[in-house]
Amino acid sequence: MLAIFVNFCIAAIMYLLITTTALYALDRFQADEVVAGIVSGSFIVGAIVARLVGGKFLDVMGRKRTLVVGLLICVVLAFAQAFVTDLWLLVLLRGLHGIAFGAASSGVSTGVLASIPASRRSEGVGYYGLSTTFGSAIGPLMGILLIESFDYSALFIGAALWGAAGLAAALALRLPERVLTDADRARLRSWHPWTFVERSVLPISAVMLIASVGFSGVLSFLNPYAVVEGVGAIGGAYFLSYAAVAFVSRLFVGRLQDRFGDNAVVYPLLACLVAGLLVLWVGLDGALPYVSAALMGFGFGAIMPTIQSIVVSTAGPERVALATTTFFLAADIGFGIGPIVDGALVEAFGYQGMYLALAGVALVGIVLYTGTHGRGAHRRALVA
Repeated sequence: MLAIFVNFCIAAIMYLLITTTALYALDRFQADEVVAGIVSGSFIVGAIVARLVGGKFLDVMGRKRTLVVGLLICVVLAFAQAFVTDLWLLVLLRGLHGIAFGAASSGVSTGVLASIPASRRSEGVGYYGLSTTFGSAIGPLMGILLIESFDYSALFIGAALWGAAGLAAALALRLPERVLTDADRARLRSWHPWTFVERSVLPISAVMLIASVGFSGVLSFLNPYAVVEGVGAIGGAYFLSYAAVAFVSRLFVGRLQDRFGDNAVVYPLLACLVAGLLVLWVGLDGALPYVSAALMGFGFGAIMPTIQSIVVSTAGPERVALATTTFFLAADIGFGIGPIVDGALVEAFGYQGMYLALAGVALVGIVLYTGTHGRGAHRRALVA
């Protein structure tokens, strides 16, 4: 329960800021959509750096130590961003903030995943993932409320306070640490690229990367899209609806995956992701945003723990730290490059054109899953 609360705080910090910083850059600094995408994506670029280094050295530094230090730096950098007046200094601090976030997230997630029994892994990952679901709901909602009630500086102060709450819980949290073998220490002395990622989980992690690119367009540009369409800042209500559906889906999707196999859940979830993006392409009239939120909540909201469970099962217990980091690295790359690509698509085709293009990207994810894991999972199910 402590780990769920800590991860909730970490996720809330991410979603609070990543859903509002593009709008912040457009409004406060009069940036264009491409630069706004860079501001939003710089946080994730920092997280990518942390994943690359953390996956290799996490068990050396210690999972709890990495978590505590990462959260402490998150608090300090969040406060600092509240007083920044230069756009590119903000980009730098957002990148450093992402590094601290990535380290803290890797520390707590690796410890939790190592504790879940293999026979109930999908179910356990689903329960733990509820903390991310709550963060994805409360973070954007609080972001909109802070902007409307105070100003943009309150966003960063709010993120710092959330980080402080997570830090207090992390100090009381116990995480299982792994004792390194001689083979582990030999790998640490090597700087070959394959020692920074778990090669066996790269194909399935690539599916997560593609799904994250698709969802990045919702995270970074839903509020600007709503403002242009004249329906107001609907992000808070959208992500609250998204999280409600994601919460319900995570209560049973993991059990279905453990019982019926990966394909039984992955294909419907990816199809819902495509459909949710297509609804945003149609427009924001009436109930359409909430139809999209429901589809995205069932699609992207449940796909993360589903693929994460596949990753851990593929790698095995002795490689869980590197495999978990590789999974999050793929997701962060998607979130990092997504806003930059999205901003360019908006300038070229408008917001609706961007969502149509992202639906096509998500459709590629279904094809990739079939080629990298789906066929093998089907054959294993037939044998069983």
